[in-house]
Amino acid sequence: MVRYERYVYDHDIITAILDLCEIVHVGFMDKNNAYVVPMNYGYGVTKDKLLIFVHTGKEGYKLKLIKNNPNVCLSFAAWRNYPDHPYKGHVHDFRSVMAFGKIHMIELDKEPEYCKTALQALFKKTHRSGCKNPKGIKAINMYVIECNWEDVSGKTEIPVRRPEDVPFVDVYNVPEDSEPYDDTDLYLTREDNIKNKNFLGFLD
Repeated sequence: MVRYERYVYDHDIITAILDLCEIVHVGFMDKNNAYVVPMNYGYGVTKDKLLIFVHTGKEGYKLKLIKNNPNVCLSFAAWRNYPDHPYKGHVHDFRSVMAFGKIHMIELDKEPEYCKTALQALFKKTHRSGCKNPKGIKAINMYVIECNWEDVSGKTEIPVRRPEDVPFVDVYNVPEDSEPYDDTDLYLTREDNIKNKNFLGFLD
């Protein structure tokens, strides 16, 4: 069953989910198969695109796949499990984002400022102040994955209406609550979205 009322398309909520997640799984095209790799990431946004910054070594199988086909699929996820302590009728909670985009290398010699921006985004996301070994920067390739916003969607277990709703509830340190979440308004939005075929990847 597809729970359309749990889908998220608001850009601010999606970036809040990206702040919560720790890694991205990048699916590369390997002939007729998917080649999926977990990677650290940083991100940036424009009016039209979500930009995901990743890095690789100078050699490796991924580089061959990128050269052959720049199309990739991205999956971000964060999960909390509390089967021994139900909260509002739930025993787990999750946040996720899926996106489709194209990956290309940011060449340090040709785009030094953009490469710096990408590195700063990566350091910010991984809570690092920078690279202590400048030679290490020259040992990696920086890439950007450009995703049009219409190719990006989020999903949550509980109703999320604002970026402030994205962090997980610490169910062990709040009063017990068995009252279900009210998602009536999300069901109304769900019907409008189904009618207008707004759901990424599900409706033709």
